[in-house]
Amino acid sequence: MTEASDQPVTDRLNDLRAALRADPSPDAERALYQCDRLEQALKFWHAEGIRFAAFTIDRLVCGPDSRMSEAIRRHAAALREALAGAGHRF
Repeated sequence: MTEASDQPVTDRLNDLRAALRADPSPDAERALYQCDRLEQALKFWHAEGIRFAAFTIDRLVCGPDSRMSEAIRRHAAALREALAGAGHRF
């Protein structure tokens, strides 16, 4: 990922974190942990780590059993788009 494509991903990740911090549920806590893992994977350009963390966040936030708010789901969708724009698929 180039430096130019890092910023949208980082911005969307920070937006999602802020929304998750306002949710006291255990799923939000697990999603925050995965956000930290995604940040580390991005920092070291660890492709498999990026895919795994992004997939897990997506599943926790947007999966069929998720009880996350629509606002959190929108932030997760924006993160997915930023990751796709940076060339990441999961």
